[in-house]
Amino acid sequence: MLLRSTLLIAAGLFSLMPSALRAEPPRLSPPLRCEPETGCFIQSYVDHDPGPGSSDFACGARTYDGHNGTDFRIRSLRAQAEVLASADGVVKGARDGMQDVSVRVIGKSALGGRECGNGVVVEHGDGWSTQYCHMAQGSVTVKDGARVRRGDVLGRVGLSGNTEFPHVHLTVRQNGKVVDPFAYGRPPAACNAGVSLWTPEAASAFAYRSRILLARGFADGPVTGEEIDTGTVEDRRPIPASAAVVAWVRLIGVEAGDAPKLVLTGPDGTVLSENKPEVQDRAKAQIHLFVGRKRPPEGWPPGTYAAALSVLRDGKTVSEERFTMDLGR
Repeated sequence: MLLRSTLLIAAGLFSLMPSALRAEPPRLSPPLRCEPETGCFIQSYVDHDPGPGSSDFACGARTYDGHNGTDFRIRSLRAQAEVLASADGVVKGARDGMQDVSVRVIGKSALGGRECGNGVVVEHGDGWSTQYCHMAQGSVTVKDGARVRRGDVLGRVGLSGNTEFPHVHLTVRQNGKVVDPFAYGRPPAACNAGVSLWTPEAASAFAYRSRILLARGFADGPVTGEEIDTGTVEDRRPIPASAAVVAWVRLIGVEAGDAPKLVLTGPDGTVLSENKPEVQDRAKAQIHLFVGRKRPPEGWPPGTYAAALSVLRDGKTVSEERFTMDLGR
């Protein structure tokens, strides 16, 4: 009887122990192999707004209604970034074989409940799991039941499932409930609160940012968003015989009130083309701009062509980027 009472008391004490003394959550490393700020970027965070609106962990607009994960985006499908296990665990589900195509093309009805696309679920113990979505067709390297270590390759970033751009969507769960790895235990409506589950290196590399220049370049004519996503725009770099020279950019994390401006100049510094900055009426996940000029009758002067992107707020410049291209005879 004494033994039973002692066990009951011990069990009761354990149930009252603060969560900090219980099993620690997994420490997560980035779910893809890339160079932060040059090769990959966070597009969207977990939505913390319980209603029809949306708000990220910093009380910002880098999310959308109902978003249950973190989107790690690459510049284009040509980047071919590998998807990695963020922590040690056991694979509890894997799917491959879905086509890499934007949902804008096939429609959500064609997904048949497979919104994650080609993906993998890894369980880490103590009720914790990570899910990796939108991988490239034919790239998934693991099967159900396989043991993986942090950094093991699971597949490649793709465009499968319910997505309009190439990225890996990482959802973290504890006992089936979605957890924001940037703000574990965040009190409702508390900005920049909670505990980060990332390793110190990952937390530093993927610090919260807005107005990210995802991709940029020059082309021989107008540029579409699909060409940027697939990377085929890289095949359209101007040559001396091109009918036009166009500078293009894609920005992500644009804030309400931002007014992006893009200017193209020739080798002598003359402005060839520029857009009229339009104040954004709301936060936008992404925008792309292009400005250009048709080839003059005498042909393109050889030399360095430059493009300058600036973001204005209330008439003041809050960010600037410049890139160039050499064009010979």
